[in-house]
Amino acid sequence: MRQSEAAVVVGIGPGLGLAIARRFAREGFSVVGLARRPDNIPVEEGIEVRQADAADAAGLEAALRSIEANRGPIAVLVYNAYGVRVGSPGMPTPSDLATDLQVNVVGAYAAARTMHSLMLTRGRGSIILTGGGLALDPRPWPGAFSLSAGKAALRNLAYSLSEAFKADGVIVATVTITGRIQEGTPFAPDLIADTFWRLHLAGMSAGPEVVFTGG
Repeated sequence: MRQSEAAVVVGIGPGLGLAIARRFAREGFSVVGLARRPDNIPVEEGIEVRQADAADAAGLEAALRSIEANRGPIAVLVYNAYGVRVGSPGMPTPSDLATDLQVNVVGAYAAARTMHSLMLTRGRGSIILTGGGLALDPRPWPGAFSLSAGKAALRNLAYSLSEAFKADGVIVATVTITGRIQEGTPFAPDLIADTFWRLHLAGMSAGPEVVFTGG
């Protein structure tokens, strides 16, 4: 049991985010989910949900440091937040794109930077980013232009931070999910959540990317 360690899911929702939270809770972690609207998340034993906006870097850092202070050391951070507005490339305004990238990429960087500062004192920890197949090829869903751009940047971020942080014992990796997340399919949330768990278990032997092609 890891009752003295915490796992945090940034961008917890009723689908994949909650499945990841459940998976780590089953392993004895003290689990905290961060959501912009906590009231939308079902109440479950062993999972606390707090308010935080992934687009607010300062607020996100404050939330993570608060969890570290009162729920035990954070051993695992999962960044699962994303923003998307549907519209073909060229339709979103520069401001629209910047807003989505703030959640899709800048928030992930802010969270990873904060967690690195906390984890390096212990010489261990996992930072796992929820990626997507649109990072590899945006053509299957051209209307999700801002999400495709964000996931591509997130993938690059994972590779860059993985190389930079590994000397401190901190793992950074992304799970690139190549299909639509849906119950009752090979892309069911529970199946994907297990990949996050196994990636954490792999420790420093884990590469910067796991491509999930279906359970």
